[in-house]
Amino acid sequence: MVPFFSGGVQTAVAAIVIFLLLVVFHEFGHFWVAKRVGILVREFAVGFGPKLFSRKRGETVYSFRVLPLGGYVHMAGESPEDHGLVRGETLAVRLDAEGRAEALGDPDVLKDPDLIGRLAAGPSRESFAVELETEEGVRRLELSPSAVLYTGRSTTTLAPFERQFMGKPVWARAATIAAGPLMNFVLAALIFAVYFLYTGVPAGPDVGEVLPGTPAARAGLRPGDHIAAVDGNPIRSWSQLVKTVQSRPEQPMMFDVRRGDSRLEIAVTPEVRSGVGVIGVSPRLVHNPLLAVWMGIRQTWDISVQIVTAFGRMLTGALAPEVAGPVGIVAMIGEQAKQGLANLVTLTALLSINLAIINLLPIPALDGSRLMFLLVEAVRGRPLDPHKESMVHLVGFALLMVIVVLVTYKDVTRLF
Repeated sequence: MVPFFSGGVQTAVAAIVIFLLLVVFHEFGHFWVAKRVGILVREFAVGFGPKLFSRKRGETVYSFRVLPLGGYVHMAGESPEDHGLVRGETLAVRLDAEGRAEALGDPDVLKDPDLIGRLAAGPSRESFAVELETEEGVRRLELSPSAVLYTGRSTTTLAPFERQFMGKPVWARAATIAAGPLMNFVLAALIFAVYFLYTGVPAGPDVGEVLPGTPAARAGLRPGDHIAAVDGNPIRSWSQLVKTVQSRPEQPMMFDVRRGDSRLEIAVTPEVRSGVGVIGVSPRLVHNPLLAVWMGIRQTWDISVQIVTAFGRMLTGALAPEVAGPVGIVAMIGEQAKQGLANLVTLTALLSINLAIINLLPIPALDGSRLMFLLVEAVRGRPLDPHKESMVHLVGFALLMVIVVLVTYKDVTRLF
């Protein structure tokens, strides 16, 4: 097979494309559900660090940043008092035709203000308004539904409490958080579906090819044969046939075969290869979109179960932990890219499933931890202190970064 990628530059390109694909699907899940439940999304960012470019459409800024190794969706009200208004600061305000504040900002930034004063109180859960201390006294101003805060660095759309993340019911917030990992499962299923549509999927327990000199060839099996049963047990799928054969090395088996209008009974004895039974046949493949989608979903489910089982064995000590950081993942991408596009596509699906499962773990700063907090809120009937929850996530994120650094160091020493 001709290598799809070779060399450091191509590996870097492949890694960036894969990381971006995983991140965009993950963050789009959060973004799409947030929009559906009415949360104001201030920014959809791909990457971290300074902006390379950005564009505002509607109430959301779409940005691409320098480091393409992550991304985020900035929703209004995710953290306490994230509207950007600081009590005591001097604000310029421009009013709309109905006397509501439609624009607020630094007096040096906001053009043609209607009044200037010091902020005495900002928007709250109870009221979407501001109070300004002016020369005439304290003045209370209702905010326009499309009110915008201008600073020298950015523009922020202000949101009433009912449009903030914390202003939504538990189910809406849980759906918004869970949508990110769910979209990574969807991405994996789509990748596998496209792969199976290209390569074909087994058309039931139908023989497509019989390798010469194998037990199947010696027994008389032919391409086109339909394996209806083995030792009297009905065979429904090719995977069931494979498992049955693999479990019976060097044991005679009676195949119930449909060949055209004929029904035959053929005795086959699997030989041993790599510790399992094989008979030397391959399936008849079809290119059916619906079947490919079903196989993609099934493959995603099977791999997810295997990964969760492996995590469980690691926790019990039955399996030695093997963790790869960004450097290790890039090395894997480069290795698989050299083997061809099919290997690279399969690795992308596996990484997407891993990302989904890891994000669902109850580790602070990950989606799983946020879902745990929402579960506690649902049981208690009231939310936890948002400041304390933010602190937990902040500490968790710091610890997570330390782990990433340690794993990266291990990857580098392993490579060099």
